[in-house]
Amino acid sequence: MASKKRVRGKQKFPLLSVSLILSVGVYIFSFSYKITNPVQYKNIKIEVLNACGIQNLARITTDYLRNQGFDVINYDNAAEEQTRTSVIDRLSPEKKWAKIVASALEVKLTSAVIDSSLCVHVLVLLGKDYDKVLPKIIILDRRLIESREQPD
Repeated sequence: MASKKRVRGKQKFPLLSVSLILSVGVYIFSFSYKITNPVQYKNIKIEVLNACGIQNLARITTDYLRNQGFDVINYDNAAEEQTRTSVIDRLSPEKKWAKIVASALEVKLTSAVIDSSLCVHVLVLLGKDYDKVLPKIIILDRRLIESREQPD
């Protein structure tokens, strides 16, 4: 009987080892897959709307996103002013696309308003808090444009 107990104890160790090795292998594969197959930003279609009234802000933000590799298909003024800048996912209830764009813009507020009839994945609404949430390069770019537009 004592020999049977030893055999059972030894059988547990290989099973545990194999499951641990498989778990580590799956983790490494998933991590390497994300590195070798990153999200193609050019496949994310974005619309940028200026909801704060600051001239040229939607265009400057569009240029920034395009330089990051995103496909901004439209920029314009919003119908209503907004106090907060937000990134709205139009296709994914999990906000998959909005989170990627929000990360690039350093915006924390994301939401999902699904409308698959539109040809955009993400809507960016630039609110009055834009200078607190957008990357500093966009803010600096806006100031440079304003200084060029002022008469000497």
